[in-house]
Amino acid sequence: MHLILVAPGLLAQSHEALGAGRALARLAFAACTPRVQTAGIATAMLDALDAPPSTPIAPLAALGAGMRDGDDYVLAADPVLLVADRDDVVLVQRIDDLEDGDVAALVATLNRHFAGDGLEFVAIRRDAWFAKSARARAVETTPFDAARARGVFPHLPRGNDGAIWRRWQNEIGMLLHEHPVNVARQHAGEPAVTGIWFWGGGRLRDAVGLPVVTVAAANGRVGDVARGVARHAAGRDDPLQPTVSTQQVLAELHRKNAGAQAQSIVVTQAIADGSAVGTFDAQWLGPALDLLDAKRIGRITLVADGNGVAMSWTATRPSWWARVAARVRRRPFVVPPPPRP
Repeated sequence: MHLILVAPGLLAQSHEALGAGRALARLAFAACTPRVQTAGIATAMLDALDAPPSTPIAPLAALGAGMRDGDDYVLAADPVLLVADRDDVVLVQRIDDLEDGDVAALVATLNRHFAGDGLEFVAIRRDAWFAKSARARAVETTPFDAARARGVFPHLPRGNDGAIWRRWQNEIGMLLHEHPVNVARQHAGEPAVTGIWFWGGGRLRDAVGLPVVTVAAANGRVGDVARGVARHAAGRDDPLQPTVSTQQVLAELHRKNAGAQAQSIVVTQAIADGSAVGTFDAQWLGPALDLLDAKRIGRITLVADGNGVAMSWTATRPSWWARVAARVRRRPFVVPPPPRP
């Protein structure tokens, strides 16, 4: 079995917290050179599955978040804060802390404006917004993670319909500028929703060549994509229950996917601080590496992100001598610097 262990936020933690992880040190000794993915953690997870590079993320995320399976063209439509710089506009952050009523009000405004353009906005959760259209759109977009903290002009929509989408993004900025939701947020000292970032578009039928996988995933965007892969490829997905031990989850995944070609994905809760690194190291990565040593898993890939980059490390079962050496000659886990943009 190939286990893909996805740890959102891990690479954003301190060098000290990462270097203290015993299981991370074992992985550093056994794994190959990390693979860098600037398009984000969801793309890195799909890379670990050997999914085709053209696999659209948004329709899989929508399916995993609970949107009904259909043939609509779907894009992720993240509410974001855009801030004007001297020569450009910077994509600062997603806005995920909206109240449910505010989400409904913003989506209603967008849908009224774009009703005649065949574009419908759907917010399944506060952090799961999508735009869908009955017809495919000839537009090329940049993933949020690849554009975050950068000037947006080089990353605006391209392709035959690119000019239309750039115009729409300008219209959205004007729609939201004086929206009552944003006025209230600004008075409260909270960041406003000044734009929508579209990316990852496609239809579910465009997601071809995906393997059958078993998934245990926490709530959130990355978990949505993993669940979408499982549902689309006739696999199995289960929520990651905080009351269930990691050993139980891993044992159940092994029971369901004992074959050498089987693949499983575990998406953990987002890792927010140094103590969460220790918990992940001891409760997830350590037991997974123990299963690798015991030949109950054939391969492990750790997928993680933070500070604007996603990376993946893959390890197969080390020799007896390598396992002993990994404990004697401890090699701290170090995140290499990402490539310069």
